[in-house]
Amino acid sequence: MFVKQKKPKDFDCGYNLDRMIDSLPRIKDEEERVEYAERAVGLIKQSHPNWVDEDGKSKAAWDHFFKLADYDPNEYGIYNPFDSGDNDNAR
Repeated sequence: MFVKQKKPKDFDCGYNLDRMIDSLPRIKDEEERVEYAERAVGLIKQSHPNWVDEDGKSKAAWDHFFKLADYDPNEYGIYNPFDSGDNDNAR
């Protein structure tokens, strides 16, 4: 009778982050998909402020995003700016 629920992957961010990350592959437009992924990383940064440097950038948040995804974000045009050396454009 009740919907079975599982624990969120990140207790600080909760189910909303899980849903955001899970929905990314269904977004058809790549530019919109990347923008939505950056919002998910923003939620991680808000929930884990100690991971964010003075410039507002966070390698740890991007790494965490990639760890939480049940798929390879690279296959959907979502790249970790810290892995690509594009730290200037990292958010």
